[in-house]
Amino acid sequence: MPTLRGPRSIVCAAVLAAAGLSGCGVGLKPDAPADVRMQGVWKLNRAASDDPQKIIDAMRAEALKHMRRAANAPPPPSVNDGDGDEGHRRRQPGSRSSAASDEELEEELPRKGPVGDPLRNSPMMHALRTILTRSDYLTIRQSPEQVAFDYGTTVRSYTPGEHSVVSSENGVADQTSGWDGKEYVIRIKPQLGPQMTEEYGLSPDGKQLIVKSHVGPFDLSKVNFTRVYDVTSTAVPNSAPSNE
Repeated sequence: MPTLRGPRSIVCAAVLAAAGLSGCGVGLKPDAPADVRMQGVWKLNRAASDDPQKIIDAMRAEALKHMRRAANAPPPPSVNDGDGDEGHRRRQPGSRSSAASDEELEEELPRKGPVGDPLRNSPMMHALRTILTRSDYLTIRQSPEQVAFDYGTTVRSYTPGEHSVVSSENGVADQTSGWDGKEYVIRIKPQLGPQMTEEYGLSPDGKQLIVKSHVGPFDLSKVNFTRVYDVTSTAVPNSAPSNE
């Protein structure tokens, strides 16, 4: 997400006022604890991380429940058709009976192909996908002025304690980042869409990087997703980086 640069006072007072977004970096500090150094190269440990497929399956199951409720909801009353019975309700074309079973709906979805995927247009799934498509390798560069997360294909740079306005899928978002104790925290709150929070911290022995991601709630319940990285000396595969 590219940052919209400008004087901090102007960004906070003018842009946020116009966009109706929240305040500037409340609760996050610009200075890292003296004993916290995350810089280095890390490799994803899939065995120690949450299984993304289980999370996606749970999201899909919840989305299906929403579809069932919508499909089994009684149709709205029709406009008076002239027969004098204003309370008369007419069954709408294509509406499903309230007795329609969950199995019937599930059988219909696969036949519709991609259109039937209940997560296809889910803002929550779109937000989660930005995390899942990142490289297994993460290079962190840390200084008092900047913390950068380089996934090889995307580079995300932050000034600790600073607020900025960034582009989002459906407009702009309020972004704050900084130190919360020994964790570096990034919060992105869009005008329209699920809020995303990422927390980067070290294991007690400093040999693992723990990344906790929180998405939503929005169209679905809040998702909590943890990834664990091991320190590595493996050369990171080269690719042309771009801003996420």
